[in-house]
Amino acid sequence: MKKKLLPIFLSLVLFFGLCADLAAQYVYTASSRLNRTQEARVPKNGSLTFYNHLDFFTAADGYKITGIESIAQWIVRNSVHLDYGVTDNILLAVNPTIYQDIHYFDSEANTPVDNVIVTAKFGSFGFGNEYFYAGLMANVLIPVANRRNSYGNPYTAGGTELGLNLLLSYYADNLFPQESFGVHLNLGYYNYFDNGKNISNRNEFEYIVESATSSFNYSIGIKYPTAFVDLMLEFWGNSFIRKPPEIAYTRENLSFVTVGFRIKPLNFVSVSLTGDVLVSGREDETTYDGSYSILPQPAINPQNYAPWRIALGIQLNILPVSYFSTGDPRNVDLNPENQGSDVIRKLEDINEDKETTARKVEELRKRRQDVEKNLNQLKQILKEGEPAPAPSTAPTAPPPVTPPPSDSSKTTPK
Repeated sequence: MKKKLLPIFLSLVLFFGLCADLAAQYVYTASSRLNRTQEARVPKNGSLTFYNHLDFFTAADGYKITGIESIAQWIVRNSVHLDYGVTDNILLAVNPTIYQDIHYFDSEANTPVDNVIVTAKFGSFGFGNEYFYAGLMANVLIPVANRRNSYGNPYTAGGTELGLNLLLSYYADNLFPQESFGVHLNLGYYNYFDNGKNISNRNEFEYIVESATSSFNYSIGIKYPTAFVDLMLEFWGNSFIRKPPEIAYTRENLSFVTVGFRIKPLNFVSVSLTGDVLVSGREDETTYDGSYSILPQPAINPQNYAPWRIALGIQLNILPVSYFSTGDPRNVDLNPENQGSDVIRKLEDINEDKETTARKVEELRKRRQDVEKNLNQLKQILKEGEPAPAPSTAPTAPPPVTPPPSDSSKTTPK
């Protein structure tokens, strides 16, 4: 079954990876993902994870100012993420963007909050002997800041945006998927609900969006985990079904490749460093109009979108508490200051980890028994199929002559 499903899965990956252009996505959850690409599995019930994401681009020759040769342009975005495993199949996440450069004439950034994204992820539905997993993810972007349509950022016009995504994952090891090589595919639909929104950058003149913008988004990711570091490679973005208005920034179909790694120095802490590189979509499709303050940026060397980004992330696995222990009951502090419920919860987490390990060991033992049984069957088949030995053509030696036994009852004559 595994051999039949793997070519189908890889064919889907190649098809969607080559058939169209892509554009930017957000980081939606704190856990169960690469950088941009989501895994189809979710953390177990009760897991609480925090993640801080910072990405940036800078151009050395950005703007010309009188008396100064030039100043750099920066595009910086910072978001914080918190997700919680409601059940073993449901993850809820909230993700506010707490800083976003917008480069308006009267405002440099949207702060303290640019937008808030709420995510519900349904996953860990295994099939194909649990080498494959499927999931669904729904995202709602709630606009908070007043300023939209900014250069160098994903298109948004101030509407409450909605995204729906299908998640597929393949793991090389069905017993320890998180520690094994994995391939992940996300396919989704995104609606910006920007109909009737004003995307002008000047208060005196409005530019109203006449019809809602929508896009098809997807990403493909490969992760190779080791004991201390995860290596990641992704190809991601989206293709507009109905494009934004002509004066909108980032209305092109863009594609990106992301390369990076995640270091795991402790059981509950990981640090990631990734780089996004723009692959296609460099041709500028925005119609600039000074009456709406839609101008090419940066002024010295205009580009329609940042050609690269560097992203730094820090993840903290807050719950379960077994993240902070070695799984040994002796590590649970039993002093009188501890509440009884806390001690019981810690012991339950440790016991749950032991039960999971015992289940995996038992499955490995059964797998070994199956392998040994198959080997014995093969040996028996080979033994039964061996030809009988051919008769020998060498002359047969005569049997040795045995002297007759002496008759002790007879006596010699005198």
